[in-house]
Amino acid sequence: MPSPISGIEVKPTVCFWCKAECGLLAHVKDGVLLTLEEDPAWPIKCYPPTAGCVRRKAAAEYLYHPGRINYPLKRVGARGEGRWQRIEWPDALDEIADKLDELRDRYGAETLGASGGTARTHDEYRARFFNLFGSPNLLGQERICFGPRSIMADAIIGMFPNYALTRDANCVLLLGAEPMVARPMVAAALLEAKKRGARLIVVDPCQTRSASMADLWLPLRPGTDSALLLGLIRVVVDEELYDKDFVERWCYGFDDLLERLQEYPLSRVSEITGLPAELIREAARMYAQNRPACCIEGEGLEHSYSSTQALHARWILAAICGNIDVKGGEIQMGPPGIVPTRDMELWDRLPKSQWQKMIGADRFRLSSYEAQIMLMRNITRVWGAPVNEMFHQCQCHTPSAYRAIITGQPYPLTALFTTHSNPMVTEIATRSVYEALKSPNLQLYVVIDFFMTPSAELADYVLPAATWLERPDIWAFSDYGSYIWAREAVVPHIVPGRYEHWRDYDIWRGLGIRLGQEADWPWETLEEVLDYRLAPLGYTLKTFPRVIVRPVVEKKYEKQGFATTTGKVELRSTVLEALGYDPLPKYLVPPESPQGDPELAREYPYILITGRRILYYYHAEWRQVESVRKHYPDPIVRVHPETARAEGIADGDWIWIETRRGRVRQKVQLFDKMDPKIISAEHGWWYPEMPGPEPSLHGVFESNINVCLSDDPDHCNPEMGSYPLRTALCRISKAEPVGASGFAGERR
Repeated sequence: MPSPISGIEVKPTVCFWCKAECGLLAHVKDGVLLTLEEDPAWPIKCYPPTAGCVRRKAAAEYLYHPGRINYPLKRVGARGEGRWQRIEWPDALDEIADKLDELRDRYGAETLGASGGTARTHDEYRARFFNLFGSPNLLGQERICFGPRSIMADAIIGMFPNYALTRDANCVLLLGAEPMVARPMVAAALLEAKKRGARLIVVDPCQTRSASMADLWLPLRPGTDSALLLGLIRVVVDEELYDKDFVERWCYGFDDLLERLQEYPLSRVSEITGLPAELIREAARMYAQNRPACCIEGEGLEHSYSSTQALHARWILAAICGNIDVKGGEIQMGPPGIVPTRDMELWDRLPKSQWQKMIGADRFRLSSYEAQIMLMRNITRVWGAPVNEMFHQCQCHTPSAYRAIITGQPYPLTALFTTHSNPMVTEIATRSVYEALKSPNLQLYVVIDFFMTPSAELADYVLPAATWLERPDIWAFSDYGSYIWAREAVVPHIVPGRYEHWRDYDIWRGLGIRLGQEADWPWETLEEVLDYRLAPLGYTLKTFPRVIVRPVVEKKYEKQGFATTTGKVELRSTVLEALGYDPLPKYLVPPESPQGDPELAREYPYILITGRRILYYYHAEWRQVESVRKHYPDPIVRVHPETARAEGIADGDWIWIETRRGRVRQKVQLFDKMDPKIISAEHGWWYPEMPGPEPSLHGVFESNINVCLSDDPDHCNPEMGSYPLRTALCRISKAEPVGASGFAGERR
């Protein structure tokens, strides 16, 4: 659409810098982005409002930042030395493909791995390339993010629900989630529900903004969520507050659940969680007696040793209270009618002989292809199409993959891609990641990204990626969503003489064609692919009405049943049972915790919670953008005033946070809304302004809390392999500010 200002075009678009998915109006002149403005006509509202988003205001600063990678780079010195030469795109893809072909011939296709980020790009085409290449080793953060919650929803109730209808709930139970910072759409819906009079229960060891406005705040001991949820279920059952008709007709395994609940009297749950029994009882009654109610889980559950157990119990609580597939509860939307993402991934093209080689799948079987076959068979039978991206639910075990690079076991992993992510900052156990990326066993390391990160500094090739502004897209929340949106590119991704940012589809297709996959990449452009995916709805990318809000139909199970093996909500899980696991939830003591290792707790007396979100940033991104960084220049660690006094620490001091694996430093903020034994640190910190070559690597060892965390498979959730980010034992001491005394790369 034209702008009143001559020569400026206004293009409707949808932001994808975080998960808010805000509708925006891009002001563009001669192919150059000027500003992004809030679109008042966009139907999906967020909180905080888009109008105040600092990232939106800094869009052009980010897009045309002098630190952007604009052309392919090839390493000419040692890894980490910071010596690069420009290489043309065809030459880079030729060289990378030749090396992949050589390594596949020598070690087998499984020798290739790829780590990814959080929906920065079209990972379905990365998965497509891998399935055709023959490798099962996609890795990344999905085991501590959307993967566990979607897998358990699919296993227990037959399909992950949608949270967009939270506004219709009469009670909302937040489980380790803080939508006021991390999920703007959910936050807007939650505030609307609260305005209507809905009750709010927040489960979190630290008081969040949501907890401060809650009717009940349950500050449980970190890592004990599964015990708390079993306690809530026990109260609901004992007091007969559950939906007896729904349980009788639509739940499988209720008698088995009753037997398991005998192990969790309220007195034991209170002892495990550190919460008063009456507070637990009050929360259970509030949830059960204010229907429809909605549970919203977050990384607080996924980041625990008992992640599978807690998520299982969370679905049991929702089900027995009759909150499944009802408006205001947990609505299952079903497939959106476009060509499914799974079909684009070609996940069925990977031979069984190869998917059985997925690193970690023999131990953490709930993330295996075997589990996926069971889940998708049920979903396709009931819903007519698969949902969710394979890479969300079926990844190799990331810590074990880095170990495989170092040790060569269970087989050599000699090639790795990192796409739109920064594993040196965002993956657990930074020193293990560093050792893997520096290992001579890693014969090819390729990074596809927007900026030079600590991870990219260690690559053999760095390929410049196109941002969401430079590529078209469609999105239906992993095919579970209550809406579908589509947009065209706002600005060109290639401007001769200025930059050549390739879309990831073009990169994977280019490599695929060079490696014999040409027949399976029939679309020359990403626009053609998206037209193909929209065709079942009768649209193309250009004719799509920007967003379609899907109608809500309640209680679909009455006609079709649930997409599980039994056709019912499985309180006793047949999927877990078939994989050789306990089919009912239980509480597992975290191996590294005051309860799991009392001797270690004497040396490291505090419980370290990591992963706290920052509104200005998105995980490890945006710290190089000056107008954003000035709002939040330093990493903040929250310390209770009582603890600070005992340690001789004041507000604003820098401190060392130390575990037996290493130490980093962050700046203290006194915070009394948590137990004095808790230290709450931020994640995602590196310093783009620091030198890129070693030993600095942009200060990756200075404040990056993942330096302090364990990648020991024995510390990971037994079924899923989720790694614990909320229960490590630590100690603290006063430190100088970052940059005051060299680099913090030493290990103590």
